[in-house]
Amino acid sequence: MITTLDDYPVHQTPQPLIVPATSDRNFYDRFWFNGFVGDGSLYFSLAMGFYPNRHVMDAGFSVLLDGEQHCLHVSGALPLDRTQTTLAPIRVETVVPMRRHRVVVNDPARGFEADLRFEAATGAHEEVRQILTDGVQTSMDVTRMSQFGAWSGWMIIKGRRIELDARVTNGTRDRSWGVRPCGEGEGKPHRWASQFFFGWSQTFWPEFVQHAMFFADRHGDLVIRSGARIPRVPAGDTPVFARDTGETEATPIDYQFDYLPGTRRLRHAVLRARLANGEVAELEYEPLVSFQMAGVGYGHPHWGHGCWKGDYAIDDETWKVTELDITKPWLFHVQQVCRVTMNGKATTSGILEHVALGPNAKVGFRDLHDLAGG
Repeated sequence: MITTLDDYPVHQTPQPLIVPATSDRNFYDRFWFNGFVGDGSLYFSLAMGFYPNRHVMDAGFSVLLDGEQHCLHVSGALPLDRTQTTLAPIRVETVVPMRRHRVVVNDPARGFEADLRFEAATGAHEEVRQILTDGVQTSMDVTRMSQFGAWSGWMIIKGRRIELDARVTNGTRDRSWGVRPCGEGEGKPHRWASQFFFGWSQTFWPEFVQHAMFFADRHGDLVIRSGARIPRVPAGDTPVFARDTGETEATPIDYQFDYLPGTRRLRHAVLRARLANGEVAELEYEPLVSFQMAGVGYGHPHWGHGCWKGDYAIDDETWKVTELDITKPWLFHVQQVCRVTMNGKATTSGILEHVALGPNAKVGFRDLHDLAGG
């Protein structure tokens, strides 16, 4: 079916643009944003996903504040016009592609209101393509674009108004698309049910943002990895790409993860990356607070991505962080606001995202349900 998108010369197949090139039920297309203050006093995230072969659109907005994580979940039928990036109280606006975005949340009855503006401070960075297989089946085939910047605007969460100061509220946005497990399960469980080890980080320095992404197998070896130092750019009104602004290699080559005993929650981490000049940069992460990615649907037992919940469904919940049972696998996936030290000297703030499912010999996990020792 023809939509407004077909007025642009960007077709990749003979089909109209709303028809995916694959019939895989797990094809998706996603907006994702985070924002944080470096001392851990505020973290928020918004996700909006489209699953055309499942006819589902969903979104989540979640804020970690004063030891509580407040979550708003929404799901509905996918509209034909994919430019309609509004799902009831949550709206994402692409004001200037690859430069400026706006997020609006309007559900005062549930205690969620926000008008937030993301201004890119770097060019958009294309991560290496991420492909994982399970025997003959491709379980994941994803491209992700990441861009880094700052937030301004305001939010009202459960009656508390927060003004965002762009000088201290850093953030990341990513756009990812392709195939990865989502929605209701079918047939034999995919590889994510038995082993999945992922790291994703951003550290914000005055002159650049250092980014890293990697997957490790059950032996602990890095099987997919990419990273870069991405220069900051002046504010402006035109799209900007990292490839045009002098980004340089910062490829992950090693990691050392130390977990809280009896959990899979990091208490300390070290990442090493090889730079373009051959030197190795060592980044040490000291977590300050942990944001449960289930707050925006990732692994949530009831609000998981791409699940059909009817033409429209909405709910909210609040978690006291200290009361969560973080030994539950659906809470393994977190983003942690961290104090970051580079080469034992310079210190800044950043985000380390991590999920560890199943075995990893390098960190000592033997099976699906194993937890860290003392």
